[in-house]
Amino acid sequence: MNKTLLTKIVFVLALVILSQTNFAQTIIFQENFESGKPNSAWKTYYPNEDTLQAVLNSSIPTPLATGGNYVGYLQDKDGSYSGSAVAVAGTTDLKDYSIEADVYVYVNQSLSAYTGLVAYADSSKHDFYKLRADFDASNRVNFSGLKSDPNTYLPLFTYDYKGANNTGRFPTANGWHKLKIEVRSTDSSKNTIWSYLDDTLLNVSPITDTSSTRLTSGQFGLYSFQQDADGIAAYYDNIVVKTLAPLAVKDNTSRNVTDYTLEQNYPNPFNPSTKINYQIAASGYVSLKVYDQIGREVKTLVASEQSAGRHNIQWDGRDAAGKTVTSGIYFYTLKSGQVSLSKKMIFLK
Repeated sequence: MNKTLLTKIVFVLALVILSQTNFAQTIIFQENFESGKPNSAWKTYYPNEDTLQAVLNSSIPTPLATGGNYVGYLQDKDGSYSGSAVAVAGTTDLKDYSIEADVYVYVNQSLSAYTGLVAYADSSKHDFYKLRADFDASNRVNFSGLKSDPNTYLPLFTYDYKGANNTGRFPTANGWHKLKIEVRSTDSSKNTIWSYLDDTLLNVSPITDTSSTRLTSGQFGLYSFQQDADGIAAYYDNIVVKTLAPLAVKDNTSRNVTDYTLEQNYPNPFNPSTKINYQIAASGYVSLKVYDQIGREVKTLVASEQSAGRHNIQWDGRDAAGKTVTSGIYFYTLKSGQVSLSKKMIFLK
């Protein structure tokens, strides 16, 4: 083997071992419909409902530029369940995983119309989580459970990622966008959920579900809904499901502001960019800086007055001069008042 290549492999392996990341991932399911039909693992969540199909990419309103010959198609043509359609795969004991996919989303429909993804589904318990794009007057991405309050008909657990908190990131026309859910059964008292649109974490994430009726595991899947008799044509492609290692450190994802926390960057190792989430307990001046292994300052990410609460920042792997840094271990340090917190991260070219 080439000596230079061997050295590089050893270097990369050493960095990964040193990273101590909490977000190890393994792909357990993929679907791109290129066989001309869906994987046989897909099932309908509701009995006697319309099933997931493969259709020609060229036949849909806007073909997916990064798709192949086929994409997935799901529509509740029989009109039951108020126009919703759900396809699921996997097992009901599956937990701590992510599902991502290219999803065709709709904007400003005359009737409410959602397309999205499903996690932690179990038809025997009549529940699942759904992340759905709702870009009409509501202008939101909604994450909610299926079970509803019998008096209000509202989900027992629901959270809206609002356009006001995600300025300029929501689409203004029908088209393809990537959605992603990460869900972990963090401990015996809650599930923690991270939601993404176009590979960017939605504000405010993560959220936690502490409801007593929540599912702690379940299947993954696809979701579409329209408030009419026959649903809406929903399209999907490039579906990837990955297992996630349970958090190995004390979870600090509660949205109650009682402490200063600095979370592990994600992804880690990373290239080209990574996101850092942190929380400050009191308003004040905050600095967040990146240093190399010998303590030299590489980049100032934050240097400003900030309000108490959760914040996040993205680093693109460039130094203060705008140059991409070399592969290696870096440290990021949060300072606010008398508090100083640091963590390690790895950049790989």
